Amino acid sequence: MRVSEILTSIASWLENPNNEVFLLSEYNDDCLSAVAAGLSEAATALRKTAEMTDELEPEKEPRITSESIEEIAALASEFDSSGDPFLKKQASVLDELLLTIAAPAGAFESLKMAQESRIDTLKKKYNQPKIEIDEINKAADIQKAIDASGMTKKYRVLEHGLNSRYCPDHAGSMLARKGESNWQCLLDGKVFNFELGYKKENGDEVPGGSVDLQTSSDHNDSYPLFDNREARQAQ
Repeated sequence: MRVSEILTSIASWLENPNNEVFLLSEYNDDCLSAVAAGLSEAATALRKTAEMTDELEPEKEPRITSESIEEIAALASEFDSSGDPFLKKQASVLDELLLTIAAPAGAFESLKMAQESRIDTLKKKYNQPKIEIDEINKAADIQKAIDASGMTKKYRVLEHGLNSRYCPDHAGSMLARKGESNWQCLLDGKVFNFELGYKKENGDEVPGGSVDLQTSSDHNDSYPLFDNREARQAQ
């Protein structure tokens, strides 16, 4: 430990209101004030001395050196060759730590950027043929023509209401009954048949359907399971 660190630690102890000196001087206010002033001055002086000694002391030698790294690598090799599964696992951990410590600054970021660049290159390589084929076949123009044709604007059953008393083209407008399954809009006089299907004002085609018998009422009676042939013949 450096001298400056020890002096700073002593100064922190002197400034701590819970140290023994403060506790022993609490019996008298004048004594407590004098002790507080003296300890504060002493802590300030120690901190100034710590700053001076920090500049005078030699730099602290790093604990991680090339020799220590080589020793860890040798230890990892010993663990790996021991045949013990636990020690081999620890050897893998030491190898990962050595790679992290021994790698130069910015190596991880450079590796990550290289991997991302490789991924982008592969994406372009595999997506480029599709782009070229779409340009040759004019896929964008074909898609626009299909969308404009209206042929794909068809609803399947249950994607639209099977029955309603409101006009599908005019929200909130009531329908008047014209006959069996026929309903007429009160605004434009258009007739809708929900069972046969209809075409909306925007060109969407809605297939026919019915709300009748959505849930089948047919079910097998359970009591015949307990019958026998003689009982059924008697009936």
